[in-house]
Amino acid sequence: MKRRFLVNPGRNSPSVSTRGSAAQFLPWHLRQTVLAWYRRHYPFLVVLTLFVSFRLLAILLFRPGGFIADFSDYDFYYTWSQLVPMGYRAYDNLWTAYPPLFPALMLPIADLAHRIPPWVEPRFWFHTLFGLALLAFETGNLILIYRLGNRLRPASPAQGQTAGFWPVPGGLGSAILYSLFFVPVYTLLGWFEPYPLFFMLLALDLLLARRGTLWPLSAVVAGLGFLVKLTPALMVPIAVRRLGARLNWQALRHDWFNPRAEGNLLRPTLYGAIFLATVVGVGYPFVRHNPALAFSSFQVQSIRPPWQSLWALLDGFYGYGLVPLDMRNLAGLGGPLWESRLPWTWIGLGFALLYLYLYTRPYDWQHPRTPLAFAGASVILLFLYSKGWSPQFLLWILVFIALLQPGLYGVLVGSLLSLTNFVEANVFLIMLPEEHWLLWGTVLVRTGLLLALMAEWLGQIWQPQRRGERLQRVARVAGSSILALAVIAAVAATPQAAQAYRDRRLAEHPCREAVLLLQEEAEWPDRRIVTQQVQVWQDFYPWLHERYSFLVVDGYDGQQPDRDRSQVVAERLAQQVTPGEFWWISRPDLPESPTSPIAGGQAFLARADVAQLEVRELGACVLQRLVRLPATEVATLEADGVPIHLWAISMGRAQRGAPWHLVLYWQASAPIAGSYTVFTQLLAPDGTLVAQQDNPPGAGLAPTHTWPPGAVIRDPYRLMLPDTLAPGTYELHIGLYDATGRLPVTLPDGTVDDHISLDVRVREP
Repeated sequence: MKRRFLVNPGRNSPSVSTRGSAAQFLPWHLRQTVLAWYRRHYPFLVVLTLFVSFRLLAILLFRPGGFIADFSDYDFYYTWSQLVPMGYRAYDNLWTAYPPLFPALMLPIADLAHRIPPWVEPRFWFHTLFGLALLAFETGNLILIYRLGNRLRPASPAQGQTAGFWPVPGGLGSAILYSLFFVPVYTLLGWFEPYPLFFMLLALDLLLARRGTLWPLSAVVAGLGFLVKLTPALMVPIAVRRLGARLNWQALRHDWFNPRAEGNLLRPTLYGAIFLATVVGVGYPFVRHNPALAFSSFQVQSIRPPWQSLWALLDGFYGYGLVPLDMRNLAGLGGPLWESRLPWTWIGLGFALLYLYLYTRPYDWQHPRTPLAFAGASVILLFLYSKGWSPQFLLWILVFIALLQPGLYGVLVGSLLSLTNFVEANVFLIMLPEEHWLLWGTVLVRTGLLLALMAEWLGQIWQPQRRGERLQRVARVAGSSILALAVIAAVAATPQAAQAYRDRRLAEHPCREAVLLLQEEAEWPDRRIVTQQVQVWQDFYPWLHERYSFLVVDGYDGQQPDRDRSQVVAERLAQQVTPGEFWWISRPDLPESPTSPIAGGQAFLARADVAQLEVRELGACVLQRLVRLPATEVATLEADGVPIHLWAISMGRAQRGAPWHLVLYWQASAPIAGSYTVFTQLLAPDGTLVAQQDNPPGAGLAPTHTWPPGAVIRDPYRLMLPDTLAPGTYELHIGLYDATGRLPVTLPDGTVDDHISLDVRVREP
């Protein structure tokens, strides 16, 4: 059963009353024509309204680059406009990679923007005004897509569904698809691509008009488009075939120069002549001051390096498409900016022969699909031949996807191309520029998809039809395979890309050395980081959150908001920092937090029970290793009449077959004359010695005779527990000795011994 696609004015569009409207003043027959047009195009008008309003608000409120980077070509245009008051003029004393009608539009808009008092963000008015100008062209693009799509409407809905098209009739489906793609919106916000695209679509629409007298206007429009960007020049060979020129020997002998033959070259020649006259007549006034610069856009393309393309990979260039030459440097146009090792002459010849072969196939040029499909294929072929690829180029491809493949497959291909753009332009070029494998992947995926698209579009018009259908099937299988492989590759590559991102962020970290130090120190117990600065937490948390606990101290008291912030900070630190070792990290280059004054932290650090063990300045960060002492010591030893306090013993988790970490904290009230050795012994329940480490304090780096009076000495130990050790409770003995024997130890209960004894629980790994 065939499905019908009808627009019921009573149900799908509102009833229209002319009473009280301007339409009531129109003649009756004109009024009926307007109402009929309104009812026929009502669904598209809804789409158009949403299209324009969404893009208008995007221009006002969105910024290209998101949170990754603030960038777009608008910034380059804005900088260009600032050269004008310096006396620089395009095609006079300033070269440009753009044909003259682009600066002819952009610079007056920039001048208008500069006349408005600047906002806090000085680019606001230029971005807004230029975006609104491009919105006018982009709105025209949607209208033209709607019109062109209606010309391609399948003979029946069933035919359209059989071909795998989206079941929305004609141009409405194409317009909706184009409206829903993300790239057109993004491109509008940062690049001028909708401007030349409008001229190419308009030239196509005029060429395909049912009234066969509009083709001269198509030539004019194509010429104007060429003066914005070179791509609309592709319309000339398409128009030559559309206007009746047949490319074979018989046509050459009998038709080309016969004014009565349908295949004569009169109209094709006139089309080319009008195109050329438009280019020269409109373009020359802009370049007359320095005609030598008229071809600067071609010169720049010839001397610049390739970028983001297969040619760039083969040439070993992994940068983006910025021309490495100041626009004021006219002398630089004469020399190469990149020493290419590619045979560009042969590459150009190969593409020319391929284009000539495709162009001379016996297509049905009178069918409206043929010029559109061949235009899409020509755009792809031009992009494949071009030295480089820029993300905004995808806009051209998506237009033809919406027109020629308005279905799920086209949406999937367009979406993957969009994601490929993101990975290449944002992830690779900005975030991971050293991961060249990313560029290889995106270029190969995009090249494969573009080839598959070109083959399928040519298959739609290939003669005989059976071969065209076979070509479409092969292209669809190839494109689907690339889609599947790209998804699999993306999943497989994500961990490597994530690790590369972590490595680069660490390499660029302002406190990289501090992060590496804390990662090394994470094997020791009491892994705590305390700071008054949220930025410090942001800097360290991604690298250390699995091994350290974090405390960011704030001085705002919700119960008493007017309390002194410094006092609140000191009190909270005293409450939340329990006895034991911790790291205090600060960044002097950051401003002081209004809710966490530095004075509050300093007051806490000045307490008698907080001791500084070491301080390091690593990068932008200052690290202090501190220990908060308990109220009473573990034991007191006496050496040469000087009491030595063992304030704390910090022990890590004891597991058999693994190193066991413990840290001792000593303090002598006066200088010690002798040098004593610390013993740490782990004994089994039967008294057998299972692990031991004896050495002067600090692994020999802090012998007792060097201890400053009153300083707390950190004394770390690493005991290797045998893998044959049975789980259970063991006994740890700690003390000091010299050649004369062990020092006496006084425990808190007054008991005197020659060692401190502690129970240690050994667990399974």
